[in-house]
Amino acid sequence: MSSALAGADTAVATDFTAMNTNPAGLTQIRGRHAGLSVGTIRPLTKFSNSRNDADGQDTPFLIPQVGYVQHLADTPITVGIGLFTIGGLASDYTNLRTQFGTTDKTNSQLRHYKVTPSVAYQVTENLSVGVSLAMSYSDVSLAVIPNTPGGFETLGTCNRANGVGPPGTCAFAFGFTPQYGAMYKVNDQVTLGVSYTSRVNLPFSSGKVSRNVVGIGRVTYDADVSGFKWADNLAVGVAWRPTSNLLISYKFQWVNWDGSLNSPVLNLRNGTNPLARNGTIILPYNWRDQYVNALGVYYEMTDKFNVHGGYNYGNNPVPKSTMDPTSANITEHHLVGGFAYKFTPSLKLDTMVTYALESESTYNSSRWGNNSTSQIGGYEVIFYLSWWPQLS
Repeated sequence: MSSALAGADTAVATDFTAMNTNPAGLTQIRGRHAGLSVGTIRPLTKFSNSRNDADGQDTPFLIPQVGYVQHLADTPITVGIGLFTIGGLASDYTNLRTQFGTTDKTNSQLRHYKVTPSVAYQVTENLSVGVSLAMSYSDVSLAVIPNTPGGFETLGTCNRANGVGPPGTCAFAFGFTPQYGAMYKVNDQVTLGVSYTSRVNLPFSSGKVSRNVVGIGRVTYDADVSGFKWADNLAVGVAWRPTSNLLISYKFQWVNWDGSLNSPVLNLRNGTNPLARNGTIILPYNWRDQYVNALGVYYEMTDKFNVHGGYNYGNNPVPKSTMDPTSANITEHHLVGGFAYKFTPSLKLDTMVTYALESESTYNSSRWGNNSTSQIGGYEVIFYLSWWPQLS
C-alpha cells in the first residue's frame, strides 16, 4: 500500500507493509495475512562539463519485500514479521575525464535491508500503538577515481550487485532500528497517524580497499567505515474516506540527515605494501535535513478492481558544496500510478509504477571541474501479491 499511495502511508494500513511505515496499523488486519513484492528501479543518469558528456551505466536493480501478519484471536494483539528494502544509493560512470588529466570511473552502491519483528496493541476502539524491533543489514561499495593517484575503490563481489549479490563480500554492517507508531480513528472517515524511526549506526567492517598511493601504486588494505549513520525520521499523516470506495491520504515526514550523515571516515590498515602507511579517507557528505510531502489516492472501481496513484516531493539533502557524480543521484518529484485486481476474495495482485521527474544540479567539483552538471531521473515498477487465507 505504501508505494501505491506515493508514500502517504502513516495513517493507512491494509497489509504487511505497515510494519515498515506505522506498526500501529497492524491492528487493522484481522486473521492472517501474507504478502510478497518484487520491484525494480531503473535510474537514468547523465554527467557533463567542459571535459565530459557521459550517460551513467544505469543498470536496473531489484527491491524485494515479504511479510506475514497474524492477529492473536481473542486478544487486542497483532504480531508480524517482514523483510524490507529500506533504501540506498546507486550510481555508475566510466571513462570520465578528471581534473588531473586522467580518464577514470566513479560509482557507488549502498544497500540497506531490515527484518522487522513487530507487535501492535489495540488500546481502545479508536487508538492503537505498535513497535517494530527491526534489525538492519547494509553493505556498501564505492569507487572514486581509482586509476588516478590518490583514488580508491572497494573490493568484493557485492560491488554493483544490483540488489541480488550475496551479503558479506564487501564492507557490511548490522544495526538495531526500532520504529514506534500510533494511530487514532477520529471517526469512520478520518484516521490520524504518527511514527518515529530511530537513527541507526552502521559501523561497516570486513572490507577491502584498493588505493592508488602516490609514489607507490596500487595497495590493498583492510578497511572499515566509522561515523556512518542512517537517519532517524518522524512522520505524521491523515487518511480520509469521504466514501466507502475512496481513500485520500497525506503524509509529512522529517528526515534527520543533518544529524546523521556528516563526514564518515574510511579507515585503512594492513596494507599489502610495507611502504604504504595506514591512513584514513574522510567522506565529506554533510547532508542537510530532508522534508517529504506525499499525497495518495486509492479508488475501488469494482469489488475486484481498483486504481491508485499519488505525488511525492522531498528536497535533495545533498549540498552543492559536497556534490559529485556518485552523490548527485537523488530525485525530488515523483509521480505514482497503478491498479490492483482480486483474483479471489483472498488473493490480490497490485502493480504500480513510480516515475521520478528529472532533476538537474550544477556544482563545482575538485575532481571533475567547475560547472559540472548531474542529471538524474528514472522509474520503478513493483508487483505485489497479497493473500488473506481466512477469506478462502
